[in-house]
Amino acid sequence: MPCNRYYISHSLGSYWPGNFGNFIFAVHLPIFFVLSGYLYKAKSFLYRVRTGIKTLIIPYIATVMIEIAIACFVKVFPNNKFLFSRIGSIKGILLAAVYGSGGESITPFKTFIPWIGAIWFLLAFFWGSLIFNQIMKLSFKKYDLLSKFAIFSVLTLVGYYLSKIVTLPMSFNSALGSMLFFFAGYLIRRYKKLFDQLPLYAYLIFLASWTYVATLGLFSIENMAAPNIFLNLISSVADCLFLIKLSMIIDSWLVKKDKYKFRQEILLIGSGSLAILCFHLIDLDNISVWTILLKKLNDTVPYWFAIMIGNIYLIIFAYLVVKIIPFVPLLKSCFFPRKSIKK
Repeated sequence: MPCNRYYISHSLGSYWPGNFGNFIFAVHLPIFFVLSGYLYKAKSFLYRVRTGIKTLIIPYIATVMIEIAIACFVKVFPNNKFLFSRIGSIKGILLAAVYGSGGESITPFKTFIPWIGAIWFLLAFFWGSLIFNQIMKLSFKKYDLLSKFAIFSVLTLVGYYLSKIVTLPMSFNSALGSMLFFFAGYLIRRYKKLFDQLPLYAYLIFLASWTYVATLGLFSIENMAAPNIFLNLISSVADCLFLIKLSMIIDSWLVKKDKYKFRQEILLIGSGSLAILCFHLIDLDNISVWTILLKKLNDTVPYWFAIMIGNIYLIIFAYLVVKIIPFVPLLKSCFFPRKSIKK
């Protein structure tokens, strides 16, 4: 199976990046950093390291081990139709895992370093949460929040401009670039009453800005690429506010309509987002079903319809992950480190 399978990229096919891809990328990762800042509580450095290893690094390692196992299988059975290895060798997978870059790297090394793919986010989140926690524990006698805002702003811009020069190992550029999103989430929580009082038209403005900025180009935290870093940062925070508000409205509607079973299924999928991320990468890198499905459908139906059917497959795949993995003890301990939501 050809390696360009990976370039399908989040299953939008040739529509990626495009305005729709830009629209999704503007918020699909910033929202996780913002929500983490929203839920932030000061903890000791060692506590953050321990929990980060358990909830982020172990799933990262487990995903790499699964990819290595599939690469070994492909070596033994090279003519199988449904499994392949994007990187192609155990050495390459290990090199990609150790360097931990989400995309092509700018390095001083002559050796080509493969990119690890979607789980770069776990590394960036690990380092980002550690840095954020330590800075938030600082205390300034005057202008405490303003001082921290200045520090986070500098770190974010360092991550952005540094990414144009060199790709630091373990997705550290992205960890630095995420600082303002963590802080934005913290401020949203701190001034929750203020944001709760925002009128509906404010959120419509946020949606309009989200749509407009998406037409300017791709904002990707993976390699800190942005058509306008200042505008993209501000817009992405506004996008997150809109998405949070929309989620609250939907949740209230589900409760009001007594849709508790459906609501519980959504909560279950949310609790399995880490496992979905990891197995999404495994699907992108190692499973040929999406590619085969797209090829067969594209011969008989319009391309956009084939992409839509392919994405339905991926939604089913993600749902099966959160339904099946919790019943496999070893995989559950790796990919569901936190307590699952009880039904």
